[in-house]
Amino acid sequence: MAQIPGVSPVWPALREELQLRDAGINRDGSPAWHLNDPVRNLWFRLGWLEIEILKRWPLGKPQAIADDINARTTLQVLPEDVDEFVGFLQQHQLLKIPRYRPEKSLWTHLLHSYLFIRIPLVHPGKMLKTLLPWVSVLFSRTFLLLTAVAGLTGLTLAARQWDSVEATLQNAVSWQGALGFMLALVLSKCWHELGHAFMATRYGVRVGHMGVALLVMLPMAYTDTGESWKLSRSRERLKIACAGIMAELVLAAWATLLWSFAPEGAFKNALFFLATTAWVMTVAINASPFMRFDGYFILCDWLDFPGLHERAGAWAKRAMRKVLLGLEDPLPDNVSRGFSRALTLFAFATWFYRLMLFIGIAIVVYHAFFKALGVFLFVIEIMTFVVLPMIRELKVWWQRRAEIRRTRRLRIVLVLAALFAVLLLPWSRSVSMPGVIDAALVQPLYTPFGAMMLKARVQDGETVKKGQLLFELDAPQPETDEHKAIAMRQAWEASARGAQGLDKESAARQVLAEQMARQFALQQRAGNMELRRLQLFAAIDGRIEERNLTLQEGSWVSPGDRIATVIDASRWRVDALVTEDDLQRIKQGASANVFLPGQIQPLSGTVVSVDQHSLAKLPSMALAKEFGGTITLAPRVPPKELKPEKVWYRVSIQGNDGQPSIAREMPVQVVVKSDGQSLAHRWINSAMLMLIQQSGMGKEG
Repeated sequence: MAQIPGVSPVWPALREELQLRDAGINRDGSPAWHLNDPVRNLWFRLGWLEIEILKRWPLGKPQAIADDINARTTLQVLPEDVDEFVGFLQQHQLLKIPRYRPEKSLWTHLLHSYLFIRIPLVHPGKMLKTLLPWVSVLFSRTFLLLTAVAGLTGLTLAARQWDSVEATLQNAVSWQGALGFMLALVLSKCWHELGHAFMATRYGVRVGHMGVALLVMLPMAYTDTGESWKLSRSRERLKIACAGIMAELVLAAWATLLWSFAPEGAFKNALFFLATTAWVMTVAINASPFMRFDGYFILCDWLDFPGLHERAGAWAKRAMRKVLLGLEDPLPDNVSRGFSRALTLFAFATWFYRLMLFIGIAIVVYHAFFKALGVFLFVIEIMTFVVLPMIRELKVWWQRRAEIRRTRRLRIVLVLAALFAVLLLPWSRSVSMPGVIDAALVQPLYTPFGAMMLKARVQDGETVKKGQLLFELDAPQPETDEHKAIAMRQAWEASARGAQGLDKESAARQVLAEQMARQFALQQRAGNMELRRLQLFAAIDGRIEERNLTLQEGSWVSPGDRIATVIDASRWRVDALVTEDDLQRIKQGASANVFLPGQIQPLSGTVVSVDQHSLAKLPSMALAKEFGGTITLAPRVPPKELKPEKVWYRVSIQGNDGQPSIAREMPVQVVVKSDGQSLAHRWINSAMLMLIQQSGMGKEG
């Protein structure tokens, strides 16, 4: 016998406790059998070839077994086929091979336990047989008819009190609603598993145990109905597979009826959940044939095609190897051409579904733990469920590289070379960033305190010079305070003059009077300065824009009201934002192109500064996505604080040409010339930054 990796060269013996049962016929009409491992309660479906090999097992040599099968049957068998079946038996621990299963390391054991583990809780075989006569009425046509009537009646009553339905939905966010949700969830899942268990017991299938399975730490109830494969009729197996979903639909029908009559409280909330959410969740998750849930076994039994995932995967791998490598593998199954195409498409759909599901579960696991552990578990899960299966398939391709034709091999080399060129060559030599354009010099005009507009000396759009008086305002309160200060100063000065030449007490009064006079003199000068602040002058040469036309002469102006803005139209600037991935690529002095909305010709500018500290607040509201920009704000912070969700850095760009006619703080797109960077380099940098940030050692937005 050709040496099989891990198999002893001595012909192995079959385990004595294995049992063989008739399984009827396959889809192609060939006979089928079930090989039962009673120790682990596992069933393996075997075909004609496998049974013929088992019949000749005592011959002890692959060549002898193959020759005898070829001589006595119409099958055409090679010794390699016998070796392959021996490897299958070894892989599933069905052979007597000393020290066949090496001891797992603690690390491997912990890893497998984290990814998937079953925890048996009860062995309900005797209880199910005892209770079966009492629940047999649930399988009758009369009860199913009553259930249909109850469901329709419940829907009719619920439709008539739709306002109560909406109120229950709103109440679901309360603690009572959460309590009802948890109660109903536990009840529905237990009822679901009991549906499988009672249906299996009804057809004489032993239920080994029931418990909880943890798929990447996510708990799911399960029922061991593995012995259902001993049933030769696929219709009976189909009923066992459908029993869980059917049980929840029955529960939902009666819960809908009872909800209309139940008093307010947690019990009514639980009924509402059973009538609406519970069965929908079950159908959405359990009915999916892409995982080994109820939907998968339902589809297997309906098609009478066990091992659907593995056999469909074999067809998909064959198709992939044929298209990509030109390899002609033997047909995995004797099925029609149309059915083989359906199996291939089903396998690709399963792979895509599992990829999305495992990525989603990995993200949930990442958020469920502290960051360093979350990242570690995320990587472990993606490696196990996504990367390692791809590596195993690529290893097969490499081992069979000699079978690939020269022209196909050259084509593959060219494709790989093009792929590596796309990934490794520094194609990207620019960085695109969102930004906001504005005038380089801007002077907003405000009143320092509440005042009345006396005179507006300029109009909107008028050109002004530095130092030019623009607006005059008047504040009655500062003027009154100034008059009081003058009067008090004069009174204390007169008091000081009258105290000259008197006794010591009068001299002390003179000193006090002089101090008070100086104090009120300072107050008078401060009042004069406040009044001068009510005269607004231009601090730069420019143009008046954004004139508030509601503030006319005689109008009262509040301190927060912008009267107008002086803009220097000779220059412009842009505040652009760059991500942490591209921060090191932006250099001071680099040229930049600024693209305005609706304009093809960009403006040219120069990078004058690059901040090395991340922004705590966006420089303009126009950049925020909530206000028409492109940057998402932090969800847990009020939008007015303009705190970005991610890490951003400011890049200041000075214009090289005159400012165009634009609106103030207009959103723009900026493209800055930078050092070249390949896609692979960018992805690696992004992954490293993510790992550093999410491990708690980096910056957060």
